[in-house]
Amino acid sequence: MKISIIIPTRERVQYLRYSIQTALDIDDENLEVVVCNNASCDDTEAVVLSFTDPRIHYVNTGARVSMRENFNRAMNESSGDYVIFFGDDDGIVPGQFKYLRQLLETHRPDGLSWNRASYGWPGDGYAKKTGGVRFYQHGTFGTPYTYNPKDRNLDALMGCQLSHLFPVTPNIYHGCVSRAYLDKVAPSKGLYFDSVIPDVNFEYRANILGGNFLHADHPFSINGYSPASTGSAHNKNAPDAPGAKAGQVFAKENKTDPLEDVMDHALTVPLVYFSTLETVIQRMGYTDRVPDYTAWYLYALSARKNNAELAPRIMEILTEHATRTDTLDQLEAAISSPAKSKRTLGERLARIKTQIASFRVSVDKDGENTILTAAQVYDEILGDQYGAVLKDANLRRSVWKGVKKRSKAYTRQL
Repeated sequence: MKISIIIPTRERVQYLRYSIQTALDIDDENLEVVVCNNASCDDTEAVVLSFTDPRIHYVNTGARVSMRENFNRAMNESSGDYVIFFGDDDGIVPGQFKYLRQLLETHRPDGLSWNRASYGWPGDGYAKKTGGVRFYQHGTFGTPYTYNPKDRNLDALMGCQLSHLFPVTPNIYHGCVSRAYLDKVAPSKGLYFDSVIPDVNFEYRANILGGNFLHADHPFSINGYSPASTGSAHNKNAPDAPGAKAGQVFAKENKTDPLEDVMDHALTVPLVYFSTLETVIQRMGYTDRVPDYTAWYLYALSARKNNAELAPRIMEILTEHATRTDTLDQLEAAISSPAKSKRTLGERLARIKTQIASFRVSVDKDGENTILTAAQVYDEILGDQYGAVLKDANLRRSVWKGVKKRSKAYTRQL
């Protein structure tokens, strides 16, 4: 079974070399690492070509395209039976990959989801919690279980209960999906994503169509965040914000895409999710269920809280959409509704409980602090214990004690 790790990239060479190395540190010959360069103007090509590992497959789009088009090109260039995407400032935990493969070969699911770890690239004035990784007891060494996303997630998706979807949801981004399933649910042959944000596009499509998926509470990959991240491009709309330039470029490129969303998202996360859902529903011709538009409008309106300058544009977008879809009554109901708390009391208590059963360590190693050292520290602390837990789930508690013991050799962070 061949597995493709796909890294779409665009002018983030300062992170990319470390991201690639996390994948190349995997001891697995039946692995392909596809790096798809979106016509970068920096040293991206030279850095990728400096690697001599034959498992690397390098692609250059030749001209700047949207993120969706770059993802789609990368997917078509890959050849694995299973596919994993992650960003050029993200990484995979190489020593845990053998267990990922074991789960795929044992269960042959349509896809595998997991609890991704998180790492902030150090940088002046960017974010508070950077340079370290957190280990969660309840998100590590979990017994895998199967689920049908249509049965588990569709009600929550239509009702805008998005916290229910994470992390147990099909995803190509920090998740793994079979090529057979991707081909089955593709909008058309060779077209895998048909809206602006490709990973959310696939996630919603899979939750609507369903399938045989597997989830494991175990960190197989690390989500990196940096000033250049696509995620930082959203809700960072002040001209001097670290993600402002990335956001401007991202929006400009999307305008050139023939498959732009049916509504603008104004570089705000709530509108990204809403516009993706509406685009997927329309392009699928899906009529079995109707979203709870009042709930979705209320969520989309929440983007105004931290984006005062964008508030008029957000209202304009939503009004245009409500007029077009005959949902003005629902928009008015949302406007009249009191703003909801970001998290319910139960969710806040659960978060506190999860934080208590966790710890955070610095990933400084030999004067470096990168996604590569983060992956190395994760492997050093986790060790080779997941295989034992997969054979006997009763070992999970004792194995976690070993993790905490090994972590004492590292500098703790709050």
